[in-house]
Amino acid sequence: MAETKVPALKNIPAQVDRETGLALESMKEALEVRLGRRGDPIDRAVTLRELIDSGLATDLAQEPYNPNTGATGFAPLRERPGDVVVPPSPTVLTASGLFTDVLLSWNQSTNTAPYGNHAFTEIWRSQSEDLSSAVLVGTTSAFIYTDKGLEYDSTYYYWVRFVSTSNTPGPWSNMASATTVENIGATMAALSETLADLPGYNLLATSTTAATIIKSSSQPSTRTNGDALQPNDIWFDTDDGQIYTRNVANNAWVAGRDATLVNVFGATSFTGSTLTAAMATAQSDIVTVTNAQSSTASSLSSLSSTVTSNNNTLTASVNTLNTTTASHTGDLNAMFVLQVATESNGSKSAAGMVVGSNASNGSGAQSYVQFQADKFAIWSGSSNIAPFIVDGGVVYIDQARIKDGAILDAKIGSLNGGKITADSITATQIDANTITATQIATDTITATQIAGNTITAGEIAANTITANEILANTITASEIAVGGITADRINTANLTLPSSGAAAQTIGPWTPSNTMQYKYVTSVGSGAGFYHGFVRLQGITNHIKTVSLVYFDSATSAIVYNSGTTDKLPGQVDRFFSTSDSANIPQAFEYTGSNTVNLFILAQADSAPDTLTVTARFYKYST
Repeated sequence: MAETKVPALKNIPAQVDRETGLALESMKEALEVRLGRRGDPIDRAVTLRELIDSGLATDLAQEPYNPNTGATGFAPLRERPGDVVVPPSPTVLTASGLFTDVLLSWNQSTNTAPYGNHAFTEIWRSQSEDLSSAVLVGTTSAFIYTDKGLEYDSTYYYWVRFVSTSNTPGPWSNMASATTVENIGATMAALSETLADLPGYNLLATSTTAATIIKSSSQPSTRTNGDALQPNDIWFDTDDGQIYTRNVANNAWVAGRDATLVNVFGATSFTGSTLTAAMATAQSDIVTVTNAQSSTASSLSSLSSTVTSNNNTLTASVNTLNTTTASHTGDLNAMFVLQVATESNGSKSAAGMVVGSNASNGSGAQSYVQFQADKFAIWSGSSNIAPFIVDGGVVYIDQARIKDGAILDAKIGSLNGGKITADSITATQIDANTITATQIATDTITATQIAGNTITAGEIAANTITANEILANTITASEIAVGGITADRINTANLTLPSSGAAAQTIGPWTPSNTMQYKYVTSVGSGAGFYHGFVRLQGITNHIKTVSLVYFDSATSAIVYNSGTTDKLPGQVDRFFSTSDSANIPQAFEYTGSNTVNLFILAQADSAPDTLTVTARFYKYST
């Protein structure tokens, strides 16, 4: 059938009014977009002709598409085209990245090759979007492929092409790319290393407490609770109110000093004041520093306590530390550390938090919050249940919503069919032998839930399917692979074959007399096969003579089989009087076409009008 030509769209006349012109221009634009004459070509409408020509659909010859009569005449492709010299291109190649694998699929709408002499599909891969650099990584006769053993967090590009039985490759598919998931273990190790380098981590990671205030009239050699001195510890001399700090080397006490005083007396000269005035200013600064440090020491020391009860020494402390440091390169770090520690007869426990921020002259700024605890929980303000708990390094989450996640090793306690989107899990996504009959609820899987040809005889364990596990009429001949069911697997006592034909009916009349005429009886079946059955003739009025049984192809009118006149059949007669009965006349023939086979009787009347009673019944077997 010739292709329908689409005419050009004429320009809108200039003399139409503005509103009509705008409406016509809008309609013209919509038509041009759908015809592909304007805008992005991928927005063009696809016609039924294009779907049929591409092999994605088939036209129904017996019922051509006609929107005026309501005939659909249009359906998915049912049969593959014949052999071709050069295979067609695979359609809709997709790629999905896993951890170290990429899952590829193509032609998923049919799961078949759109040509007859298909051998296999080649899979080519590259790490750049360049087909010339791609290498062959595998072949398959299926329409899905898993490329294994890839690198973490890497992008790969793929192309596939069909190869025929004559080893002729076809054109390439579209390009599809996928990125594998990052190595979660390595990423966490790198993050942990980065966090460990941040200021304040060592204070949380170890049992070292923050600076401790020690009030004593003499130089202390240990902390109040007997612990060893640590850098930055503070000694408040109760005799004169002097403040000392433990040096970084942790081997000496250094007197607290005022920066203003150091600047004044450390300079080689000064102007604008006498030495007496300078010393007076320094003395004032010293008093200010001393008083401030005394007040701080008093408030901090009140946070530590030691309790002695029943000869057990219990120590509890709350330590805080605020620091701000800057380097000559322009790097700045600021943090606040809070730590709570307890000790009971040598058994220690500490929990802490560090809140910090740093800015680097070269790499930007970042902030961080870190916690140290054996147990960590976030409590809901409206319930007594903590929806997020960390216990011994294991994270527990009551309910969560994850937009995009990757799980290295999943364990699912409960998953029902209602939580799985239709068509989201196919046979190729299920590992072999992971689902057995005991894991499938009764009546949850029916024939309509199994894709055509996805389960073959080789995938069903022996004796696992019995007659009472098959619903009536759920398996037809078209659903059984060739050679999949043999005679020794069929219980013949329960076997019923479908038949075609007609019960006793009056055929005729033949008129005028002595004139050979064809009379239609019934259809005996459709499609190729070996037909076996019987025809029975009984006389009614006067008599019919020179009878032949003739079978025609309904579409081509070609004769499929002609029995000849009945007097040439053993035990039969040529004339059927009102009392005649031929009994069952056996009939057998082969038909190789795809149309309906119709039975006709070719005969003549002796004294018209004459009629017959005809019964016919046939079975069709595969050839």
